[in-house]
Amino acid sequence: MSTGRELHLNLHMVGGAMGVHPAAWREPGSDPHGFAKVETWVEAARLAERGRMDAVFLSDTPGVFGDIDQSPHGAYYLEPTLILTAVAAATERIGLIATASTTSNEPYNIARRFKSLDVLSGGRAGWNAVTTYIPQVAANFGGSGLPPRTDRYARAEEFVDIVKGLWRSWEPEALVADVRTGRFTDPRRLRPIDHRGQHFQVRGPLPLPPSAQGHPLVVQAGASEPGRELAGRTADVVFSGAKTPDVALAYAADVRARAERHGRDPRSVKILPGLMTTIADSRGEALRRLERLDDLAGHAPWRGAHIEAVGTPEHVADVAEEWFASGAADGFTLMPDVFADGLQAFVELVVPILQKRGVYRSDYRGTTLREHFGVAHPYPAAAGV
Repeated sequence: MSTGRELHLNLHMVGGAMGVHPAAWREPGSDPHGFAKVETWVEAARLAERGRMDAVFLSDTPGVFGDIDQSPHGAYYLEPTLILTAVAAATERIGLIATASTTSNEPYNIARRFKSLDVLSGGRAGWNAVTTYIPQVAANFGGSGLPPRTDRYARAEEFVDIVKGLWRSWEPEALVADVRTGRFTDPRRLRPIDHRGQHFQVRGPLPLPPSAQGHPLVVQAGASEPGRELAGRTADVVFSGAKTPDVALAYAADVRARAERHGRDPRSVKILPGLMTTIADSRGEALRRLERLDDLAGHAPWRGAHIEAVGTPEHVADVAEEWFASGAADGFTLMPDVFADGLQAFVELVVPILQKRGVYRSDYRGTTLREHFGVAHPYPAAAGV
């Protein structure tokens, strides 16, 4: 029965769009070289769009780390906004969220890159703002090592403010494009931000007008104290990690309380914990599938830091609905064990169950990522831009 809320789903295209399990690349139907083929990403995004998901989500680690001997998870990261540009051209509605670090980038470049994706996609872009925590990655940018967490988040706070300021540096009416009068732009409606702060000096404005949704959404995934504060102050969507509803409820309450202290509507922050799925016709078959994957990975049973739903489509739907109904989640960041068949099983078997129960959309109600998540347009009078 419908509760008046709508469950949200982002597809995390983890493991080179092959699956969250480290052995996904070895499964029948998976292409070990698929991460390097644009059609792999496009096909996964199209399938997610068939399932009426809010967005596809790409993480990013610009470096090599961890155990790459038996899994692609620690090394094979193409630049995510390049992938999403191709995905944008091959899809119509699904949102496009990519990760970029505030520790190893400059705010003007990030603002321009994501606003470009947003304009080209008709208002479907989102930026997952993260601080780099992997020493091997930090060593690729300046060689001075990984800054302390407090310094990384102080930089991140200023970084996000600059990016959002640059995104808003064009008023909606600035682009005139009047063929009859010959006037293309109204320069009076461009606003340099003239930022001078502790970490950055940025003049602006961007050379880009607003998109159909105004500007990209901000996504955050911080679990630490400063990460939660950044999420509460700036994020529209939060990707969280939790294994029990109680932990998720406490996290959601904390982030929303911080949002309210910053003068925001706490209900406007959508919290989507990770959901790892292994789907089969029976619980026993699903467990055997997971055991086979663990054997292929060459190590003891693998368990991540997220919700695990292992069983029939009905069981997976039950887990999702239970968390959603309790308020522990506004939806989920979906991570199928193997994309080759696990994503299709979720779209074709689990989604219809959630739709029948009235907790998940049967069709998109708009064309922008902002509309999918029910986030207010930054220029209300120009929502039809």
